[in-house]
This record gives sequence, structure tokens and C-alpha cells, in this order.
Amino acid sequence: MNDFWVLDIEASGLSPVSYPIEVGLVNDQQEYQALIVPENTWNHWSQKSGELHGLLRNELFEQGKAAVVVAKELNELLGRKAVYSDHEDWDSFWLRRLFESAGIEQAFPVLDIYELFDNHMASVFDGLKSSEGPYTHRALDDARLNRRVAIETLKRAE
Repeated sequence: MNDFWVLDIEASGLSPVSYPIEVGLVNDQQEYQALIVPENTWNHWSQKSGELHGLLRNELFEQGKAAVVVAKELNELLGRKAVYSDHEDWDSFWLRRLFESAGIEQAFPVLDIYELFDNHMASVFDGLKSSEGPYTHRALDDARLNRRVAIETLKRAE
């Protein structure tokens, strides 16, 4: 069960008007990372979130990809395969904003990473995550960490 995708998204904040600014995906063979250029109507910027992920809004315009490009790349990469997230609620919200803005239907489901574990192993997962140290709050790094810890948790369940 090592061949599964893990997703992480960094955003402009934790608000109903926030939007995705970075996507990271990883499985056992591939990785994907993209900064996202804010759409014209995406104006919210939380100073607190900016301090966590360390990105500046102007970096997104300089180094990012258009929402439509990222949406197409995600659908192409994932197809209909499920992707796991440790914050399925927020990551699904930001993906909806991305795909709605792009005018493209999202092909893949986002599942809660805790669905991989029973209740006891979910606690093991949380403990292992805590022992790994703080998150970098960069999408690909955090997706890698969550995947690595999920695999270790699944090994311990065997």
C-alpha cells in the first residue's frame, strides 16, 4: 500500500476568501510542486500565513503558474486516483477555488489521510508527525513528511 498520493496546499490564509498559493504532491515515484499566480479576484493575504510559509505575494506572480495550468496539470497527473491530505477539509476548499477559477472539473477525489488508519494507528500517525519536528509550511515538503509518516504508521500496523 505504498503507492498512494499525498497532497498539501499552502494558502493565502485560513478564511472563506483565502485561496491556494502552492500545491505539493508526492507518491512513491513522482513529485509535483507549483506556485499559483493569484486570480484577479483573489486579494486576501494573511500576514500570519505569510510568516508561516515564508512566501511573498509578488513571488507568486514572478514564479507561479496560472490556475488553469495547475488545474490541468493536477488532473493529468492524478487522473481519477484519490489523493490523501491531513487537512482534507481546507485542501478540498482550496482545490474547489482553483478548479472553479480555471473552469475545469476536478477529476480526482481528496480523502482524509486518517482513512488509511484505524483509531489506534491514527494516534501513532499523530505521534510520529509530532516527533518529526515542525512543518516547513511549504507544500511539497509537508506532503513528503505526511507520506513518509503515513508509510511508517502503516508498517507498524502490520
